[in-house]
Amino acid sequence: MSHHNIGRVVWREIMTDDTDRAKGFYGELFGWKFEDLPMGDMTYTIVKLGDRGLAGLMKKPMPEAPAAWLSYVSVNDADLVAKIAAAEGGTVVVPPTDIPEVGRFTVFVDFAGAAVAALKGESEGPPMPERPGVHDFCWETLSTSDVDRAAAFYAKVFGWQKKEAPAPGMTVLGTEANMVCDVQKAQGIPPNWSTFVVVEKIEAANERATKLGGKVLMPRIDVPNVGIISMIQDPTGAALGLFQSNMT
Repeated sequence: MSHHNIGRVVWREIMTDDTDRAKGFYGELFGWKFEDLPMGDMTYTIVKLGDRGLAGLMKKPMPEAPAAWLSYVSVNDADLVAKIAAAEGGTVVVPPTDIPEVGRFTVFVDFAGAAVAALKGESEGPPMPERPGVHDFCWETLSTSDVDRAAAFYAKVFGWQKKEAPAPGMTVLGTEANMVCDVQKAQGIPPNWSTFVVVEKIEAANERATKLGGKVLMPRIDVPNVGIISMIQDPTGAALGLFQSNMT
């Protein structure tokens, strides 16, 4: 969570009503390990790939909300991000809040209703790997009601710019140095952010997810010059993308 990574997604978090079931599912599917940290009257779980903290897992703070993954973008000023997001038609869900020894974060939904978080890290860390490995997070997709407005919104909020896309017809946003996400028109679903995990083989991962009690929402989409994606839902209801790269 350092200046190297400003404007990039540096953390993901799943909020669910059944943390044990989520641990069982993702532990078997990806080989992730879990470290529980007591935080006051709640427990926050660090999801680990090997020895590296990869994501967070926690009980949903709002029981009526669906289980979901949330992506955190590294920023220089969480308060400023919340202010700009609200001014540009978004709604701040969690006002800027300090997490001791971690940093300051805020959560907002954009003009279309897609939720994302911003984090001002307290300490510097190493630059993110350029090529995420198997079972690491690798990408974000924004499904929205208005692709052009989304590009303009996030240009103001996170400073993202349109990037040269690897495949025809794609809209890709990112920092000056890195691609961060693609933006698509939402088709038959509410606007949302999706996060993706690298797998070796899409078909095998889809089959394994089903055997572990999940569902395959979208079995396969081939992305020219990039790879193959699918979308699954874990047994607690949270959707997650899978990605098989064809890049060498």
